[in-house]
Amino acid sequence: MSINRIIIVGVVAGVMALSLAPDARAQQLGSKLSEKITQSATIDPSAKADITKFIDQAIKNLKSTDPLTVRSGREMVVSSMTKQQVNPAFRPVFAAMILPDLKKIITSASAFQATNALEIVKALQCPDSISFLAEQTAVKNQPSSSLRLVAAGGLATMRTPIELTSGQADGVLKILGSSVIKETDWMVASYDLQAICTFSTSPQVPKASQAFARTALVSALGYFVTQIRKGTVKSEMIRAVNRSLAIYMRDQVPLATQADVAAIMKALESTLKEIKSLPVPKEPDSLVEAYAQVNKTVDTIQKTFLGGKGSAPAGATGKPATPPSPPAKK
Repeated sequence: MSINRIIIVGVVAGVMALSLAPDARAQQLGSKLSEKITQSATIDPSAKADITKFIDQAIKNLKSTDPLTVRSGREMVVSSMTKQQVNPAFRPVFAAMILPDLKKIITSASAFQATNALEIVKALQCPDSISFLAEQTAVKNQPSSSLRLVAAGGLATMRTPIELTSGQADGVLKILGSSVIKETDWMVASYDLQAICTFSTSPQVPKASQAFARTALVSALGYFVTQIRKGTVKSEMIRAVNRSLAIYMRDQVPLATQADVAAIMKALESTLKEIKSLPVPKEPDSLVEAYAQVNKTVDTIQKTFLGGKGSAPAGATGKPATPPSPPAKK
């Protein structure tokens, strides 16, 4: 691992530790929004006034220079949206009220404040918040790799209770597909790819968009492998390739139909062969090991899904596929 990577990982870990560490006193600095309000499908003038007051306090806390107060601002909203009953119809209404202020913090405040604001965006769990997270994965929109990582991580673990339309899901996937091939940080790229994997089997995503996600995943993996061979991207990007393949096997294969798994494995066949033919760097040892790991992953996929000969298994059905134990993530 390079010294720059160590520094970046250290910064991200430090920011996340400060941002997410539980603190009883932090919770005391702000209170949750009334569950009576969050359970409502509509907002009357009285409730709107309460919500506005609540948002104003949360945003004020997020803008503080005191870490404890910033965390309290985050916890006020995250707890309200994740630790009590929330009507799905309430989420987009609330998001429309708070997102403008969160966007300002994310684009102009410190990394610590922006990270906490992004954690709130993740908790909103509605189409507009998901779309904004996707936008934040693009280098042109978010120059900070640590914040791009937080945004991509939010999409990779998407748990929205709201079904996305094809337009909404495809819009997010197009942004992710464009962002990932321009990403230079392998860790961020790996979470971009994981987010695409998530969309490929999410029950909240239309079937056509799930298929689009599988196509986007195959395209992105093929792009990276080709560019690694050409030397136009860093060799360490192979870590992102390996991680996404392993995660697809671990998380998506159990949820997908055998037909869908067979289709994506067939589409990946040429890319898998190219991975096996990539020249292995002589150093550093960690990168040599990364290439060894991705080759093990490819071996497992080929033996399990392609008969070890690069051909898709016959007799695919609409039943959920049974995956092998995935290789260790790198």
